[in-house]
Amino acid sequence: MRTVEVTGELQEYLNRLVPPRDPVLARMEDEAEREGIPIVETHEGALLYLLVRIAGAKRLLELGAAIGYSGIWLLRGTEGGSLTTYEVDHKRAERARANFSEAGLGKQAMVLEEDAVNGLQKLEGKFDVCFIDLLNSFPSEDVTRQVFDLCMERLDAGALLMADNALRQGEVVRPKNQQARVKD
Repeated sequence: MRTVEVTGELQEYLNRLVPPRDPVLARMEDEAEREGIPIVETHEGALLYLLVRIAGAKRLLELGAAIGYSGIWLLRGTEGGSLTTYEVDHKRAERARANFSEAGLGKQAMVLEEDAVNGLQKLEGKFDVCFIDLLNSFPSEDVTRQVFDLCMERLDAGALLMADNALRQGEVVRPKNQQARVKD
């Protein structure tokens, strides 16, 4: 099987395939790049939108809001849906709320300032989509498994579970890197 390395040039090509973004998303992309805030790539945001739209999802769950970029893509994929998203960093959570409001989605997005694992243990209800975007914040295989198990408990039958950073920037195939967080 042939592998393809996703270079900066390839990323730019994929981003050009996405229809033009509105000013809110474009501004957020610029801010994230300038400030080193991790957000999904533009084409990944478009894929999130498309998957949510195809699924007809209404109730969305996101772990790792950052400044709300992926949450906006997710919510725009619904028709009047709602998003519950966790962000442990207070300043980022405030920015996410402001960005949701600016995008006209403030009433549909609930940004909870809490560690996702703790929050999921108390969260009630079922969801149509769960998007895990916790970057590399899983300190161990046990926590990784716990997050996935907690998410699965909160998903309706036929729901989507999506995870960013699942391949750990290629670490999963490097034999020298046998850290527990990479193995599972």
